[in-house]
Formats: sequence, structure tokens, C-alpha cells
Amino acid sequence: MEKTLVGKNGYLFLKNDTCRELDVHCNNLCNVKPDYVKDLYNKHIDKLLITIFPDKSYIYSIYLPDEYKALYRPAFDIYSRILGSHLLDGYNVLKQIPDIFYKTDTHINFKGGYIIYKEWVIRTNTLFSLNIPLRKDNIECKEVSGLSNLNIGIGDLTWDMNKGSQVIENISDLYFYSTSVRNIYLEHKLSHYSDIRLVNYNNIDVTDTYKTQIIDWNILSDNILHMFNAAGINKKVIFFYDSFLISTISLYMDIFKETYMAKCIYDPALIKLLEPDLIFEFRVERFLL
Repeated sequence: MEKTLVGKNGYLFLKNDTCRELDVHCNNLCNVKPDYVKDLYNKHIDKLLITIFPDKSYIYSIYLPDEYKALYRPAFDIYSRILGSHLLDGYNVLKQIPDIFYKTDTHINFKGGYIIYKEWVIRTNTLFSLNIPLRKDNIECKEVSGLSNLNIGIGDLTWDMNKGSQVIENISDLYFYSTSVRNIYLEHKLSHYSDIRLVNYNNIDVTDTYKTQIIDWNILSDNILHMFNAAGINKKVIFFYDSFLISTISLYMDIFKETYMAKCIYDPALIKLLEPDLIFEFRVERFLL
């Protein structure tokens, strides 16, 4: 079944996804139970910050077809009430800023992700009395005939597996990037001497198993990125993240002395194993389940 919804002004959206994003925002669908959220997070709330990336259909609701009215955030409202200042709302950060999502992809672009990074630094410093320096990178932009032509895993709403038999006449888009920010996904080659290590979910280094390979979706999904930085802030931290963080993931990796990056939702068992000083989670709103 096709997953691409054609909106206005060249904007494409995700439909028929398992999270039922459009039902959540248009019909106030909520499958989240408050007690579940409390039980999941309360034990570590004092060392936790969760950042929520907004759903494209909500922040860009003006570009949805007329029959869709995105008005509700039921799951987010529950998380926000329970987590308070330990939740950073990406919607409020980005809602007045243009061009922060791709037109033809489900994901936030680098410009939007970089703005989230800056706000995350400010909130993290305030919440945990830290002094993380704020990077100043130049963001560049170029128009492309199609994001898929860049061969970096974006443009998903134009892929045949998602658009089905629909004909989309114009798939041009804006691509934002920075030459001073290290790309990891689909660019970083692993080796025995890599500063970026891979560990499995038992915290055993498996980097050599993947040496000479480029970090791709399967490697990120099956392993945890691990980095030591002797000059970093003296904390051991874990980041739980999803695909919305991938374009900016390197911005976070060398801040602290020891960093784990796990592409999964918040995992109490992994927290117990690693015993981090601080816990960060980045999750797109439609995955608040």
C-alpha cells in the first residue's frame, strides 16, 4: 500500500504508517498510557533529557490536503505533563522557522537538526549545570533535482516502495549541509583504528567485525556507536535516537568523555548495564508509544 501522501506546494507526507501519524494529529488518536510513561522514566528522571522532533504533518500542516486538519498532540501532551523541563519540544523550537524539513522526505533536514542541536545545548547546560560550548558551523544550501540523486539515503517519499503508482511530477528539493560537520552515516569507514567504535548490546567491542565497511543503516541498527574523548566533559552518557538524528549525530558524539549512541528507544536494561551519568533520548513525535 502506498505510503506517500501528496500535499500542497510540492510537500509530500507519510500516510498508512504503523504509528498512524495522521490519525494522531487529525483525529486525536492516543495509545499512550500515562502510567507506562511514568514507570519507564521516573527512576532516572534527574539525569534524563528527552528531545522530541515534531512530526512533519503537524509542523507543516498548512501543506496537507484540505481534508486533513492536524490539531492534536495527545501522546506528546502526556509525555510533557510527566517529564516537565526534562522534555525539549522541537515543535516550539522550530515552528517559526522556514525550510526545516525536506519537501520530499519524511525527515527533518540538517538546518532543522542543527537548530535543535543548539537548543539542546542550552537546555542541557541549564538542566545539568554544564558548560558545553556551542559550535558555530556555516550551513549551506543547494537545490537538487531529487534528493535520491545524492545517494545518501534521503528522498524516501519519492521511492517506488512508498509512492506506489502515483506520479509525482516535481521532486526537486533543498539540501542543507555543512562542510565543517563530520558525516558518519553512509560515509564513515570503519577500521581497527577508528575513533568511532562499535559495541554490541552486551558492551563488547565488535569494530573489527565490520572493518573496511561504511556505517550504514544495518550497522547502526545492530550495534551501538561508542566514542572516548579524553578532552570531553567528564561524564559517561548514553543517547537513544532514531533516524531523525542521523544527519547531525556527529555534533553530539565528542562532547563528553565517554559516549554511547544506541539507535533504539529508551532501554532500562541498557542503562543498567552501562550505568551512565546522563541519559539523552531523541525521538520523533510519531514514535511516542
